[in-house]
Amino acid sequence: NPDVSDFTYFPESKTSSRDAIFYRKSIEFYSTKPITEFLMEEVKKLCSNITYLNSNLNIKAHVIDRGHLINFSTHNKIQIKAPHYILITSNQGENYLENIGYALQEVTLEMACLGLGTTWLKCMLSREEVEEFVNLDKINGQDESEIEYPQAIIAFGYPEEGEALFRSSSAIHDRHKMKHICKTYDEKWFNALNALRVAPSISNCQPWTLEQRENGFDIFENEHKKKSDIEKYIKMSMGVALKHFEIGCRYDNIEIEYRKFDVKNKRKKSYFISVLEKTI
Repeated sequence: NPDVSDFTYFPESKTSSRDAIFYRKSIEFYSTKPITEFLMEEVKKLCSNITYLNSNLNIKAHVIDRGHLINFSTHNKIQIKAPHYILITSNQGENYLENIGYALQEVTLEMACLGLGTTWLKCMLSREEVEEFVNLDKINGQDESEIEYPQAIIAFGYPEEGEALFRSSSAIHDRHKMKHICKTYDEKWFNALNALRVAPSISNCQPWTLEQRENGFDIFENEHKKKSDIEKYIKMSMGVALKHFEIGCRYDNIEIEYRKFDVKNKRKKSYFISVLEKTI
């Protein structure tokens, strides 16, 4: 199997979410200039049309166009200051964190295609704090697992002058080699696996391992030494990687489906989900 650990892609024409997988990067410094009304409407459209795997979840992406509301609510302790944010809320159903990463990563990729910078951030806000500026579902005798809570934040806007919006064509992703994440695979899966390989993750921990099975892969989450304080974001990272894999499959016209099998956990690895090629 080929291994292109330093493979990067930089589009020269019309961009797509698949292209953005390879050139998008997290922005550290943002301009205070608000984005245009047209772009804000496009962001709101993206956030109102998110999709995810578990239909029992209630994941929402709230566009906070007045970024100072987030800064004020966090007492200016937000990791990165931006003119706008997306506040992600969800109830706590099965694999809700993975589904959040899966749903919102495509939004960040599409925003990159619009020329906007984005950064995933930890969320330190309570439900009560965000109710000051976001309309959440009312709690009317709901079970705890049905109540939506703030889960993550995505900063967005124009990068500050001097901050590059895109990864350069010669930049190398600081990621594991292909053989580290999947030892054996059929050649037709290479592009999808490489898209997964370069996925961003909390603290760049790259917590995924794949094992080949008939017509697809079992995906595992690796144990992390410092898991306690970042566990939820590790699980979101798993969803981000899954979305990258899906987009890579879409690019190669491979139709896939997700299944849960009775797969045993392995040493320092927890089973997450299986991806299979659809058969006629």
